[in-house]
Amino acid sequence: MRTAIPIAPIPTVESNRVATEDVLDREAIALEEPAAEPATEQRLGQNRNFRWICAGVSIATLGSQFSALALPWLVLKMTGDTLALATVMAISGVPQIFLLLFGGSLADRFSPKRILVWAYLTCALLLIALGGLLFSGLLKLWMIDAFAFSTGLVFGMSIPASFSLIAAALPGHMVPAGSSVIGSIRQALAFVGPLLAGALLGFSGDGQAAGHEVLGSQPLFAAAFFLDGLGLLFVAWTTANIVFRTSSEAPGEGVRNGFNILPALRWFLADRQVLTVVCYWSLIVFFLSGPVRIALPLLAEQNTALGAKAYGILVSANAAGVFLGMTALGLLRRFVADRLWPVILCLDALAALIVVGIGLLHPQLQLAVFVYAALFVLVGTRAGFVEIGWFSWLQQRFPDEIRGRATSIFMVVSTANIAASVTFSGWLTRHVQASELFLLAGAATVSLALLGMLLRALGVLRVDA
Repeated sequence: MRTAIPIAPIPTVESNRVATEDVLDREAIALEEPAAEPATEQRLGQNRNFRWICAGVSIATLGSQFSALALPWLVLKMTGDTLALATVMAISGVPQIFLLLFGGSLADRFSPKRILVWAYLTCALLLIALGGLLFSGLLKLWMIDAFAFSTGLVFGMSIPASFSLIAAALPGHMVPAGSSVIGSIRQALAFVGPLLAGALLGFSGDGQAAGHEVLGSQPLFAAAFFLDGLGLLFVAWTTANIVFRTSSEAPGEGVRNGFNILPALRWFLADRQVLTVVCYWSLIVFFLSGPVRIALPLLAEQNTALGAKAYGILVSANAAGVFLGMTALGLLRRFVADRLWPVILCLDALAALIVVGIGLLHPQLQLAVFVYAALFVLVGTRAGFVEIGWFSWLQQRFPDEIRGRATSIFMVVSTANIAASVTFSGWLTRHVQASELFLLAGAATVSLALLGMLLRALGVLRVDA
């Protein structure tokens, strides 16, 4: 679950980073050609809007790492129940499923600045309230569920607006370079942030038994939420200082009927290749996202020597892998241009075998957390490469006049899929060990990838490059 609204476009949802993973920024780094004019980078640094965006991105990304790590760890320490953890993770998706479509219409119709400023302020107040309840010892599980639902409500309304922020705030020739720099900032902080958050939470007493009595001794958890909340207040201020281009402040003639999602829905249903890709991707996400989100904190908890620090190490390792995958796609983009889908199928199969390897490793071995980290680097590398590759392909097929609504439909499918996967995984881990969950997830994923290879070889599965 994500507690901070992104400043730049972020459609990815498979990544196990809760704050997850910003595919369009990564896509800009991996797929955009270098700026034609050498002076673009220098002028970019002199752009007032770009400086405001960079300041907001830095604070929002770093703060979200603290709350994203603290929330699942807190629920696990409070209850010791994986289904309760899954419920908190999934419940934020419920309002998103219904409101993302409306949010996409807003993105097509109104200025994103007003939407984002109110979203940041609302999330900041929710985080500060959560930290206050925790610090005072009054926090109950149902309050965390209410917090998750509320942030999901805000997230669903505002995330599509973030897609247009950079394009609306920067001149066109600065957008590729600006997206690249912002994506680099995000990735650097996505690696550093979990390590800092894990170190902070590691001082809160990993060895305590689960239960409500733990709350009174967790001021550092409250500090994590306070940091994120105060950071979002700063981000709201930086966003309010951005001066958008006039064309982005008012709806154009092409979007005056932007609340009608039927054209985008008809487009999805009419494009068989898009349906094929989305169906395949949805199954891969279902098999991998829930097990990773649920089992990862469980594996960290079982390493009693490191606890929350282990959780931070694993999340950072995955973020490092995503950056490597993103970079690899940028370096190999010409090679994979005509081979994208065979490469994706192969990488999915390899990632599934790595997940099986994670399931075979005993979590209490002395060096287990570092072996896990190395394996999660590989899993993240696949995510960075594959998610950007296929989403870039999908974005190129979106018609401009329905882009916001088409993106919202895609995100509704993604959010519902992840919520179902997390809930099922949380229920399943009541009956199997975390290692067994990884074995099942890996086996299902490799079977699907091999089936995709077979259907493609037989000519049944056809996707244009």
